[in-house]
Amino acid sequence: MKKIIAVFLSVVMFCCAGITMVSALTPAEEAKLQFNEDGTFKIMNLADIQDDALMLSITAEYIDAAVAAEMPDLIILTGDNIAGHLTASAEKSATAIRKVMNILEPYGIPVAIVFGNHDDDGGRMSKEDQMKVYEEYSCFIGFDEGEEIDGVGTYNVPIFSSTDADDIVFNCWLFDSGSYDENGGYDHVKQSQLDWYKAKSAELKAVNGGEVVPSLAFQHIIVPEIFEALEEVSAGTPGAINKYGKYYVLPETAGEGSFMGEPPCPSATNGGQFDALVEGGDVLGIVTGHDHSNSFVVPYKGIDLINSPTCGFQSYGMTDVRGIRIFTLDESAPDEYETYLVSYEDLFADNAFAMLKHAFFAFFSNFIAEFSAFFGSLGGALGF
Repeated sequence: MKKIIAVFLSVVMFCCAGITMVSALTPAEEAKLQFNEDGTFKIMNLADIQDDALMLSITAEYIDAAVAAEMPDLIILTGDNIAGHLTASAEKSATAIRKVMNILEPYGIPVAIVFGNHDDDGGRMSKEDQMKVYEEYSCFIGFDEGEEIDGVGTYNVPIFSSTDADDIVFNCWLFDSGSYDENGGYDHVKQSQLDWYKAKSAELKAVNGGEVVPSLAFQHIIVPEIFEALEEVSAGTPGAINKYGKYYVLPETAGEGSFMGEPPCPSATNGGQFDALVEGGDVLGIVTGHDHSNSFVVPYKGIDLINSPTCGFQSYGMTDVRGIRIFTLDESAPDEYETYLVSYEDLFADNAFAMLKHAFFAFFSNFIAEFSAFFGSLGGALGF
């Protein structure tokens, strides 16, 4: 009888341990994303949708058409997913989130998000409560990591081999880059997040036989090192943007099709994130939004600084660079990636009514973009 009881207890303990192991997995790990049979994996980046509870039909149609055309394996929203400052209440903020997620949910494609400075702008709804709205959707694989780490929504999304669901081939880091710095200006990734990154990166490296797992990092606000990566030029240089009284253009090493229509707006505080990622040696590129009229890939110290333009029509943005960024990965060469933009024109060029609607919004959005760029340059010259 004692032996039977002992065996029974062993089985119970084993089952409980198994339950614990499963429950310990994050939603992103439970999703078990894998490269396709042909060795490819496609990531869609939606940046700065920044709409309210009434979401413009042109934005909804654009996103829906892009997903249908590209059919990515993972969709990542890089902040300012809604315009919190334009919503009148917490319920309206929740409605704005649902407007976005209701487009994506029917496709069954995993969706991950980070927050930007405008998601909770105006104090209508906290990021913690917004995360709960995203969690209503079965396609959502993000989560709030808790109070131990600064911000809301700093986590990683592993991508496994097409032939081995336990072999991590690629990884996506998602960082909450905050909203506004207590010292003024925009916020930045904090030390607790970097400590988590270093520990998790070391863990992935150990599992990968001592080799780093190639990765892309996704967040809203660009790192301050962007101004070291850009080329400083004299005033009056064609295409130069003005920031902090200095003038910059994209370097010759910038990726094909790169464009800078406004000054990048990083935090004035350098929290050491870029140096930490360089030291980690696993990050191929840092993907950001925030600056709606910028679309570029700029290499610097072994990491590409990648900015995606806005894909929404509610806020400012130069129409000729408004787009949805795509990343394609190859399992046989995981330390490389390819990226391109899908524009509104790419999807609706043959639809006369859609292009007429586009021209209508283009007129106003370009005016707002030029207005914003002017004051951005003025603020840069004054040291803001």
